[in-house]
Amino acid sequence: MTNMDHRNSNTRHSVPTPGGRRSARHAETPRHAGAAHKAPKPHARAQSPAHTSHHAAISQGAVHAYRPAAEAQAHKPAAQAPKPAAAKMLSARRPSKLNSTSSTPQGAIIVVALLALAVLGGFVFWSNRKVDITLNGKATEVRIGSTLEDVISEGDVQVKPGNLVSVSGNVLEEGKGSAYSAKVNDADVSGQDAGSFHVQGGEKIEIGDGSDKIEDYDATEETTQPKLRMEGGAGAIAYVKQWGMPGKVETRTGKQSGETATVTVSDPQDCVIYLHNVKPDNDRKIVALTFDDGPSTYTKQYLDILNQYGAHATFFNLGNSVKNMPDASRAIVEQGSQVASHTTSHKDLATLDAAGLQSELSTAFQAIQDADGVTTTIFRPPYGSYNIKCWLSSGGIASASIIWNIDSVDWKRPGADAIVQSCTTNVKPGSIILMHDGGGNRDQDVEALPTIIKTLQDQGYEFVTIDELMQSDSSIPADIATGSATMPEGAVWPTEIAS
Repeated sequence: MTNMDHRNSNTRHSVPTPGGRRSARHAETPRHAGAAHKAPKPHARAQSPAHTSHHAAISQGAVHAYRPAAEAQAHKPAAQAPKPAAAKMLSARRPSKLNSTSSTPQGAIIVVALLALAVLGGFVFWSNRKVDITLNGKATEVRIGSTLEDVISEGDVQVKPGNLVSVSGNVLEEGKGSAYSAKVNDADVSGQDAGSFHVQGGEKIEIGDGSDKIEDYDATEETTQPKLRMEGGAGAIAYVKQWGMPGKVETRTGKQSGETATVTVSDPQDCVIYLHNVKPDNDRKIVALTFDDGPSTYTKQYLDILNQYGAHATFFNLGNSVKNMPDASRAIVEQGSQVASHTTSHKDLATLDAAGLQSELSTAFQAIQDADGVTTTIFRPPYGSYNIKCWLSSGGIASASIIWNIDSVDWKRPGADAIVQSCTTNVKPGSIILMHDGGGNRDQDVEALPTIIKTLQDQGYEFVTIDELMQSDSSIPADIATGSATMPEGAVWPTEIAS
């Protein structure tokens, strides 16, 4: 066996153990013929190549051998032997750890850069893709995000700008108006909205010529008043169908032209009083039983009869009587019936001036509020006398005037049977029946009332209040149907009747 074979054999198979056996260093030392083993001297001169190789092999074997710490210390060489030339060459050829790992980040950077370029390219492509729109009635494609100016350019739309004109409409400078007009999905787009618009796809865009621009001007403003109109022909109720709103007129003086012009900024909205007979939706069989001139000593008897038949009614009370008999008026509300105004003192409103008429209405409304805690703006004019001139004089205090279309004629005292006959003949859904609470002897009314209620209930009718009757007819404005509507903010009451 050669020295090299002996060295490799000891390196692979010799497993030294503590005590007794030779150390790994002794086991790996080659035997030379006729020569005893000697430990190398410190600072020895260079040995032969064969000897150098032999010591390198010993060093390799020592890495894997186990030896106690004391023995290892005893055999520790005094100084590190110089590295053999062959080992230096081997070390020079082996790639360093730093160089091996440094190549990995460089490759990763290249991959990331390529991915970023791919994403950027996709984004640029997606941001500049074409989308479909309808331009002036024709399907076309434009770049997504296009402005209206881009659409005009890409769609080859020919537009003519508007002009700068005077307050009177005379052309001062051609082409100095707006550059174009535009609608997007049928909605006008101009000014700041036009500048911020960007196509998303699917829009319907219409581009047209620009509009004229009015020169800068100084202006003074005036308010124009609404007028009062009455419509509907005839009916048991007259209500405010439309409240009056003021208009505006400007007198403009052009800063460039010096011209003066009067321009209507907004037209006034006339107040409309509508005459109407209630028509309940779906022909609902309801009627309104009404009593005038109360409260009185008969009020409790009427309420007892109404309770007996599960019916409700509307009592048009006089303001002065409410003040005198507040408990009786309050009992009406507690029964579930309605209290409204019959003015304060039963004067013919058509004979009063504006101040007198307004006093008759407002004082009665307040008396009802104080006694019953009820806000109402509907009333029954005494004798049914209330025309368009009365409405004009009212100042907008009332929202509805209620008369009747079935008259009991009880004021003639024709007898209970006659009263029943009058109240149950020609009744139809939405009818308003007139009877009386105060103002005279009402014994015949008290006697007739149970038969009136039972007869109509047998025909399928239900007895409701005036508010409920109006609410059954969807053609009547909801605020009016509450019975307590007031003039809305910004509205004004007319001072003139429309011609």
